[in-house]
Amino acid sequence: MQKIRVLMLIGLMTANIALAKTCAPSDAEAADVVVDSLNTWSAVNQYRVKFGHCDEGDIAEGISESVARLLVDHWDTLPDLTTQISKNPALKNYVLRHIDSTLDAKDLDKIRNQASQLCPVKQDALCREIKRAAEKAAQE
Repeated sequence: MQKIRVLMLIGLMTANIALAKTCAPSDAEAADVVVDSLNTWSAVNQYRVKFGHCDEGDIAEGISESVARLLVDHWDTLPDLTTQISKNPALKNYVLRHIDSTLDAKDLDKIRNQASQLCPVKQDALCREIKRAAEKAAQE
């Protein structure tokens, strides 16, 4: 019975890999053009849905910078992020993944400090995760 479960799990994993969309050059070009205009959490989520399959290299760095700009310069929009996450749970991991070592150390410090000291009401869990992500990125 255990062998059957393992084989089924391997089959499901293989099927998911086969279904993964590759980033065509035209997709990469479009993603690269749009990445600089991600100035709301809704826009970040729409981008994730449309271009998530292109999340590597320079494009990934651009997404990280957009996430950083929202967290550093527009911390007051954190409740909007929470609203978007409640509708689109995958957005949380996407945002946390983009709080990474490609970001400027000063931005990571500010993100960590805001998550520690300026967390909006009822956002404690998300703030802890953001703080952890910024600390981890600063150590890498």
